[in-house]
Amino acid sequence: MRKKHGITLLAACALTAMLGTSALAHEGGMLLQDPNAADFQSSPGVPECTSFAGLRGDISKGPGTLMVRMRPGCVVPFHWHTPSEEIVILQGAPLAQMLGERPVMLKVGAYSQLPGKHVHRFRCTSKVDCVLFLVADAAFDIHFVDDSGKEISTEEALKAAATAGNDW
Repeated sequence: MRKKHGITLLAACALTAMLGTSALAHEGGMLLQDPNAADFQSSPGVPECTSFAGLRGDISKGPGTLMVRMRPGCVVPFHWHTPSEEIVILQGAPLAQMLGERPVMLKVGAYSQLPGKHVHRFRCTSKVDCVLFLVADAAFDIHFVDDSGKEISTEEALKAAATAGNDW
Protein backbone atom coordinates (compact mmCIF):
# COMPACT_ATOMS: atom_id res chain seq x y z
CA MET A 1 0.00 0.00 0.00
CA ARG A 2 1.36 3.41 -0.98
CA LYS A 3 1.30 6.23 1.52
CA LYS A 4 0.76 9.46 -0.29
CA HIS A 5 -0.46 11.88 2.32
CA GLY A 6 1.10 13.33 5.49
CA ILE A 7 3.67 10.94 6.88
CA THR A 8 4.21 11.52 10.56
CA LEU A 9 7.76 10.53 11.27
CA LEU A 10 7.20 7.10 12.73
CA ALA A 11 10.10 7.36 15.07
CA ALA A 12 9.11 10.78 16.39
CA CYS A 13 8.08 9.47 19.78
CA ALA A 14 11.40 7.70 20.18
CA LEU A 15 13.32 10.80 19.18
CA THR A 16 12.18 12.68 22.24
CA ALA A 17 13.78 10.12 24.53
CA MET A 18 17.15 10.13 22.78
CA LEU A 19 19.91 11.97 24.60
CA GLY A 20 23.51 11.47 23.52
CA THR A 21 26.37 10.56 25.79
CA SER A 22 27.39 14.21 26.03
CA ALA A 23 23.90 15.37 26.99
CA LEU A 24 23.15 16.20 30.58
CA ALA A 25 19.53 16.29 31.67
CA HIS A 26 18.93 18.47 34.70
CA GLU A 27 16.00 20.14 36.38
CA GLY A 28 14.67 22.79 34.05
CA GLY A 29 16.57 21.78 30.89
CA MET A 30 19.42 19.94 29.28
CA LEU A 31 22.92 20.61 28.02
CA LEU A 32 24.36 19.00 24.91
CA GLN A 33 28.03 19.89 24.70
CA ASP A 34 28.87 18.12 21.43
CA PRO A 35 26.15 17.83 18.77
CA ASN A 36 28.06 15.00 17.06
CA ALA A 37 27.79 12.91 20.23
CA ALA A 38 23.98 13.07 20.24
CA ASP A 39 22.11 9.80 19.81
CA PHE A 40 21.12 10.16 16.16
CA GLN A 41 18.62 7.58 14.91
CA SER A 42 17.27 6.83 11.46
CA SER A 43 13.57 7.15 10.79
CA PRO A 44 11.30 5.43 8.28
CA GLY A 45 9.96 7.64 5.52
CA VAL A 46 13.09 9.74 5.01
CA PRO A 47 16.33 8.99 3.12
CA GLU A 48 18.62 6.56 4.98
CA CYS A 49 21.41 9.15 4.89
CA THR A 50 19.35 11.35 7.24
CA SER A 51 19.07 10.80 11.00
CA PHE A 52 17.55 12.64 13.94
CA ALA A 53 18.28 13.31 17.61
CA GLY A 54 15.37 14.55 19.71
CA LEU A 55 16.15 17.31 22.18
CA ARG A 56 12.82 18.64 23.47
CA GLY A 57 9.15 17.77 23.14
CA ASP A 58 7.33 14.96 21.39
CA ILE A 59 7.34 16.03 17.74
CA SER A 60 4.70 13.47 16.85
CA LYS A 61 2.22 15.34 19.05
CA GLY A 62 3.30 18.94 19.19
CA PRO A 63 6.16 21.45 19.13
CA GLY A 64 9.67 20.14 19.50
CA THR A 65 13.37 20.61 18.94
CA LEU A 66 15.70 18.18 17.27
CA MET A 67 18.95 17.91 15.41
CA VAL A 68 19.07 16.57 11.88
CA ARG A 69 22.20 14.93 10.49
CA MET A 70 22.70 14.44 6.76
CA ARG A 71 25.66 12.41 5.54
CA PRO A 72 27.84 13.95 2.79
CA GLY A 73 26.02 13.77 -0.55
CA CYS A 74 22.66 13.11 1.12
CA VAL A 75 19.61 14.46 -0.72
CA VAL A 76 16.24 15.10 0.93
CA PRO A 77 13.96 15.72 -2.08
CA PHE A 78 11.29 18.40 -2.38
CA HIS A 79 8.88 18.26 0.55
CA TRP A 80 6.86 20.37 2.96
CA HIS A 81 5.78 20.15 6.60
CA THR A 82 2.55 21.23 8.28
CA PRO A 83 4.38 23.19 11.02
CA SER A 84 6.69 26.07 10.41
CA GLU A 85 10.32 25.25 11.10
CA GLU A 86 13.35 27.20 12.17
CA ILE A 87 16.75 25.87 11.21
CA VAL A 88 20.28 26.82 12.26
CA ILE A 89 23.25 25.19 10.54
CA LEU A 90 25.66 23.72 13.11
CA GLN A 91 28.07 21.89 10.79
CA GLY A 92 28.67 21.28 7.11
CA ALA A 93 27.42 23.03 4.01
CA PRO A 94 23.88 22.11 3.01
CA LEU A 95 22.45 23.40 -0.23
CA ALA A 96 18.83 24.51 0.23
CA GLN A 97 16.33 25.16 -2.51
CA MET A 98 12.77 26.42 -2.33
CA LEU A 99 10.48 25.26 -5.15
CA GLY A 100 10.82 27.68 -8.07
CA GLU A 101 13.87 29.45 -6.57
CA ARG A 102 17.63 29.19 -7.09
CA PRO A 103 19.56 26.94 -4.65
CA VAL A 104 21.34 28.68 -1.77
CA MET A 105 24.44 27.38 0.01
CA LEU A 106 23.99 27.61 3.78
CA LYS A 107 27.04 28.13 5.97
CA VAL A 108 27.60 27.30 9.62
CA GLY A 109 25.52 29.70 11.69
CA ALA A 110 23.01 30.36 8.90
CA TYR A 111 19.37 30.68 9.99
CA SER A 112 16.26 29.82 8.01
CA GLN A 113 12.59 30.11 8.93
CA LEU A 114 10.18 28.22 6.71
CA PRO A 115 6.43 28.68 7.07
CA GLY A 116 4.20 25.61 7.08
CA LYS A 117 3.58 24.03 3.68
CA HIS A 118 6.61 25.79 2.15
CA VAL A 119 8.15 23.37 -0.39
CA HIS A 120 11.92 22.92 -0.08
CA ARG A 121 14.77 20.42 -0.42
CA PHE A 122 18.29 19.96 0.93
CA ARG A 123 21.55 18.38 -0.19
CA CYS A 124 24.64 18.02 2.02
CA THR A 125 27.51 19.26 -0.17
CA SER A 126 30.32 19.10 2.39
CA LYS A 127 32.84 16.33 3.05
CA VAL A 128 31.61 16.21 6.65
CA ASP A 129 28.10 15.58 7.92
CA CYS A 130 25.66 18.45 7.72
CA VAL A 131 24.09 18.99 11.16
CA LEU A 132 21.03 21.22 11.53
CA PHE A 133 19.28 22.44 14.68
CA LEU A 134 15.54 22.39 13.95
CA VAL A 135 12.59 23.78 15.91
CA ALA A 136 9.05 22.88 14.80
CA ASP A 137 6.06 24.78 16.18
CA ALA A 138 3.59 21.86 15.85
CA ALA A 139 3.53 18.09 15.27
CA PHE A 140 6.10 17.28 12.61
CA ASP A 141 5.22 15.53 9.37
CA ILE A 142 6.64 15.33 5.87
CA HIS A 143 4.85 15.50 2.52
CA PHE A 144 6.99 14.77 -0.54
CA VAL A 145 6.31 16.48 -3.88
CA ASP A 146 7.76 16.26 -7.37
CA ASP A 147 9.50 19.12 -9.19
CA SER A 148 6.13 20.61 -10.14
CA GLY A 149 4.87 20.60 -6.52
CA LYS A 150 2.47 17.66 -6.95
CA GLU A 151 2.36 15.38 -3.92
CA ILE A 152 4.00 11.98 -4.48
CA SER A 153 4.39 8.85 -2.40
CA THR A 154 7.23 8.38 0.04
CA GLU A 155 8.50 5.49 -2.08
CA GLU A 156 8.65 7.68 -5.21
CA ALA A 157 10.44 10.44 -3.31
CA LEU A 158 13.03 8.11 -1.77
CA LYS A 159 13.71 6.49 -5.14
CA ALA A 160 14.24 9.94 -6.68
CA ALA A 161 16.54 10.97 -3.80
CA ALA A 162 18.68 7.84 -4.25
CA THR A 163 19.36 8.75 -7.88
CA ALA A 164 19.47 12.56 -7.61
CA GLY A 165 23.19 13.00 -7.00
CA ASN A 166 24.48 16.48 -7.80
CA ASP A 167 21.89 17.24 -10.48
CA TRP A 168 20.76 20.41 -8.77
